[in-house]
Amino acid sequence: MSEKQSARIYVKDLPLMETKVWIKRGIKIINPIVVIGLPGLGRIGGIISRYLIKKLNTRLVGIVTSPYFSNQVIVSRKGIARITGVKMYKSENTLGSSDLLLVTADEHLENIWGEYDVALKMLRFLVKRGVKLIVTVGGHVSATESRGVIGFASRKELLRMLEEAGCRRAEMGTPVVGLSGIILGLSSIIGVDAVCILGETVSVRPDAEGSREVLNVLNKFLGLNIDVSDFQREEERINEIISRYESKVKQLIQGEKARKIAEAFMPPDYVS
Repeated sequence: MSEKQSARIYVKDLPLMETKVWIKRGIKIINPIVVIGLPGLGRIGGIISRYLIKKLNTRLVGIVTSPYFSNQVIVSRKGIARITGVKMYKSENTLGSSDLLLVTADEHLENIWGEYDVALKMLRFLVKRGVKLIVTVGGHVSATESRGVIGFASRKELLRMLEEAGCRRAEMGTPVVGLSGIILGLSSIIGVDAVCILGETVSVRPDAEGSREVLNVLNKFLGLNIDVSDFQREEERINEIISRYESKVKQLIQGEKARKIAEAFMPPDYVS
């Protein structure tokens, strides 16, 4: 064995030990409009991303890996494992002279430093490609049973456009935690146009109704002109997942020992 073959690879040398944006060779991204939907409250961001990725003729063009994501891999239906991270899809459709990027993730980062690190690396990547607008979508805790849509923006003109699209202005002090909020906040600092659209929800479980309300506002705000009537199938799929989950939980809680396990059992993540 040669000296080169026997050389050790140290952990500090691995590129995955830092947040990194990976893009497929030959991919060009021009003045993108970016829609970011991450799994979170009501799984609204993840649900919308999944739907638009299918609807808008997209292909996976890049990923963002980071040691700040949890220490697990996602196994596909075909039994293939992949590391958790952010996924970026490019649509075949364009919005004027801008490419359309759809960004989602397998999970939320639990580390504050990690959220800032991932947000900054993503923003640097997008700024170099002349990003025109960033839109983040997600869920927001509702004090009532209403399913309204609230939003805020980096500029008054954008906020006015949101309101015209059917979005209610967020009240002063409304918090938006996580990567979606940090990206929007940092965008304002560096001068990148950004808006946030949140669907009011009352549960951590997948909220199809709240997702549909946000989708309608997003469709009008960006002028996507897509027919969302088939979103009903996505709602049916979500409700089926919830039904199966609740059925399993009921089976578990029949025994005292199993009941204790079920109490610590978390709702399923809405991941692809």
